Amino acid sequence: PPWGKLEDPPSAEELKPAFKEAFRETSQRYPCFGHEEGMSSRAWWAAVVKNTLRHCGRDYSNADFERFFQRVYQHYGTLEAYEELKDAKGFLDWAKQQGLAIGVTTNSCSRTIDNTLPMLGFHDHFRWFVCSGELGREKPEPWIFVETHRQASFWVEGIKREEVLHIGDSLAADFCGARAAGLQAVLLDRSDNAKVMQYQDW
Repeated sequence: PPWGKLEDPPSAEELKPAFKEAFRETSQRYPCFGHEEGMSSRAWWAAVVKNTLRHCGRDYSNADFERFFQRVYQHYGTLEAYEELKDAKGFLDWAKQQGLAIGVTTNSCSRTIDNTLPMLGFHDHFRWFVCSGELGREKPEPWIFVETHRQASFWVEGIKREEVLHIGDSLAADFCGARAAGLQAVLLDRSDNAKVMQYQDW
C-alpha cells in the first residue's frame, strides 16, 4: 500500500538488504532494543526504519518519515503481518495437555510479548516470558538463560537448570547458548521452510 505517500519510495529489492544493514547497525548502537538508553520499542524501530531508508539513498523530512513510519508500525500490530507456522499450535496444545510448563525466551522487544503473542493467540500457552528488550541481555549470553531458569523455578519448584529444555532455531544463540548456560537444548531445523530461512541468511 502507498503508506505515507512517500516520493520515490524504495522498492522491495532495495529494502531487504538495507533493512538487514540498518538492523545490524541499530542493534550495535542500541543493544537489546535500546534497553540501556531506556528507548521504547517504537523509538527503537523508528531508528531502524529511518536507517533503512538512508541505506536506500532516501532522505525524507521528519513529517514525511513520521507519517510513513506510523503506518509501518501499525502494520506490525496486525495479524496481516504474521504467518503462523503450521506445527506451532499443535505442539503447544500437546505440551499443555502433558502438563508441561512452557515459557518464552526471545531476542526481541517487549512488544512481541505484550502485543504480538496475545494477538496471535499464543500467550495462554506460556507461563513465563523473558525477552532481551526487558532484560538487557540477549541469547547466547548466559544471563538470559539464568533468568529463564529463575522464572521456570517459580512454576516448577526445585527444578534444576539442567532439567530445563530450551528449543530454538539458531545454532549459536539457542542451542550453543543454552548448553553453555547449563540447560538442555534442541535445535529446531527450519531449513525446509523458505519463508523462515530468508530471515536467517543474515
